[in-house]
Amino acid sequence: MKVSHLKQEEVMSVMSTQLQKIREGIGLSLEGLARRSGISARTVRNAEDGKRISFESSIQILQGLNSALSDAGKETISLDDLGLTL
Repeated sequence: MKVSHLKQEEVMSVMSTQLQKIREGIGLSLEGLARRSGISARTVRNAEDGKRISFESSIQILQGLNSALSDAGKETISLDDLGLTL
């Protein structure tokens, strides 16, 4: 799915579904992801609920998630893995 053709709400909807699934799949709490991402748990919750968050926060969440995946010995993710492409 091309990000450039989607509204921000549609991007967040696609991302939120995959984000929570991946986070829970490695046993990472919402608060743990927030700490790793350097943002508030409320912002992570908003992302998982498909609510609007800033692009910067989205990148921080992906970086935090990738840090946790790497520590768990799993492959990191990209936008493609979330069902999105630029």
